[in-house]
Amino acid sequence: MLKRKSTHSLLACVLFGSVLAGCASDKSTSNPSAASDTNGTESLSMPITQKPITIKWYQRNYVETELKSMGEMEVFKELEKRTGIHIEFVHPPNTPDALNVMLASGDYPDVIFWDWSSVPRGLTGLINDGVAIKLNDYMDKYAINYKKALVKYPDVKKFVTLDDGTYPAFFQLDPDPLRTSYNGLITRKDWLDKLGLKPPTTIDEWHTVLKAFKEKDPNGNGKADEIPYSIAKTPSGTALGGIGSGMSEFTAAWGILDGFYKDPASGKLMYGPLQPQYKDYLTTMASWYKEGLIDSEFASTDSKGLTTKLQNELVGTTFGSLGSIIGNTTTLARAKNPSFSLIGVKPPIGPGGKSYNYSSQTIQKVGLSAIITKSSKYPKEIIRLIDYMYSDEGQALLNWGIDGKSYEVKDGKKFFTDDIMKSKDGKSPQQAIYRYATPVFGHTKVMEYEPWSQISLPFPEQQESIKTFASTDTSLNTTLSISLTTDESSQLGSIMSDINTYKQETVLRILMGADPISKIDEFQKRLKSMGIDEANKIYQTAFDRFNARK
Repeated sequence: MLKRKSTHSLLACVLFGSVLAGCASDKSTSNPSAASDTNGTESLSMPITQKPITIKWYQRNYVETELKSMGEMEVFKELEKRTGIHIEFVHPPNTPDALNVMLASGDYPDVIFWDWSSVPRGLTGLINDGVAIKLNDYMDKYAINYKKALVKYPDVKKFVTLDDGTYPAFFQLDPDPLRTSYNGLITRKDWLDKLGLKPPTTIDEWHTVLKAFKEKDPNGNGKADEIPYSIAKTPSGTALGGIGSGMSEFTAAWGILDGFYKDPASGKLMYGPLQPQYKDYLTTMASWYKEGLIDSEFASTDSKGLTTKLQNELVGTTFGSLGSIIGNTTTLARAKNPSFSLIGVKPPIGPGGKSYNYSSQTIQKVGLSAIITKSSKYPKEIIRLIDYMYSDEGQALLNWGIDGKSYEVKDGKKFFTDDIMKSKDGKSPQQAIYRYATPVFGHTKVMEYEPWSQISLPFPEQQESIKTFASTDTSLNTTLSISLTTDESSQLGSIMSDINTYKQETVLRILMGADPISKIDEFQKRLKSMGIDEANKIYQTAFDRFNARK
């Protein structure tokens, strides 16, 4: 994460005239016609440059389990053949401060592809600090395919600009809600069938199912070892906080979320732990924990630990993704138990009256994005290169790979070949596709549901579950794409850092029975004194600016 001190130091460097080092490794000039300053839109012809150039592209290595560099993928080899531009990938170490260190150095690559929502001040700060270029002056001439995509998917438009209309980056576009509805509550269908139960739909039915899983030996080993509900703590180490964590999922049954959410009646942002319903939610969760319906180790179990419990047939319900939970676990567990079956279920209906979706990514229309740094010598060529990725040809290349090798066309429809789906070396489709294309992770492109689902959802249970997740009510959810000013970011960082730590510790103690439920009254009063109302105002102001975007 880019820390605030480093961001301010970075700004100071720019203001005091530090030289931004260029990172392109080839100094040859590009095709003049490809970068000419003619009026109007320029047609895209291949190659983009007659004399090959190299650009440095900074991003995580999403295929590190298979390849040392993303540059070894066939998609980027083919892209170079077509465009004349070689992408030299720079993969940072998998540490929280990797991006921070690089930005603070002032030695920037040509392109940085990243999750800017995790960076203080985000894309707004990068533009204002002189790190990234504005794309507005280039869009009409050199980004015709990207602009066509924004016209084709108008709901995406306000997600890709800043509050002042600046185009700061090229985004992974995610217009299909089926593609983004991959997280949710998951249960053992074979256990339900064995006990004559249906998938739970209400809080009361959830209690009935969890109690049956605990008491009626659904795994059939004659031991009382079943864990009705278990989750993994988030990668940051927190067991409760944040969007998508398993205990917080249940707050939606009370018509709130465990953080800032949108009130469906007023359209205003509210903070869930401050609402009266939060006490009712915690009362129920504490009761379930006391009854042994929630894993006693949920606050310390990591993803590997949860996977082990699932594979050993100890867990009845959990929260997670269709890929890692249903897909990977089912593949391994069925080697021992062919009847093993996991399915996704909707969030429970409770006093809130609806099955409200918890995970914000369902409504998020964009993912990671690529900025072009001001130190690059080839902004026009890079824009044309990235724009090609949004063209029909580029889309097919990035999402499907190489025709005749990774995919083939039958009756007008694309299918991945046996080389991917039934790899001779025993690799899963997700592993095999890493050699060719990027359908399962984000890039500068439109994410397509069909190639992603062929690779990511091989089991019928997954295909049905994603429809279940996508059909829930999203009216509580808010976007992650709001932009904060320098002052707003500074104030929020100060307020929410303390609040999040205090909330995590207090809620865990109440839920696990170390403190009585009555402690929630003191907790909510203290949130007020810690500045939660001021934080709410800042978020609301930024949210209003987002809604005003055109």
